[in-house]
Amino acid sequence: MRIFTYLFLLGITISISAQQKGKQTLAQLEESPAGSKIIWFFDAVKSGGISAESIEKHFSPKLVEKMGSDKLMSAFDNIKMNDGTLIMYQADRKKITEYKLIVKGTKSNEWMEMNFYFEDNPPYRIAGFTIDTIEGSFDSFEPMYPKSN
Repeated sequence: MRIFTYLFLLGITISISAQQKGKQTLAQLEESPAGSKIIWFFDAVKSGGISAESIEKHFSPKLVEKMGSDKLMSAFDNIKMNDGTLIMYQADRKKITEYKLIVKGTKSNEWMEMNFYFEDNPPYRIAGFTIDTIEGSFDSFEPMYPKSN
């Protein structure tokens, strides 16, 4: 009975944390299947490119079919060329399959809002993303990721 109670409470705790919305810490991003793909995305931009294998592993088949691997790979090159490394300042989880980020490009020095959309089911591959320049300054925010350029 004691084991059952513990497992039941553990299940409730996991369920509550899985549904947690709002501002995310770096640790929360790294621990969640979708959030870890955001970290991968930032690392891939920083390194300057991705492979066709990475495309298949991290992006949903529907998105790959719609855009094509070459276009997705060139998107990383374009971000790196125009914006440089992306620095994440804020991550906001709207729902398990949607995140909104505030980022700044080291090269462009522009503030941007990124939205990531993920598959509804595991492995929660990236189903889409947007990047839009935004007005204002978020210099009072602390960089979340990466910590150093």
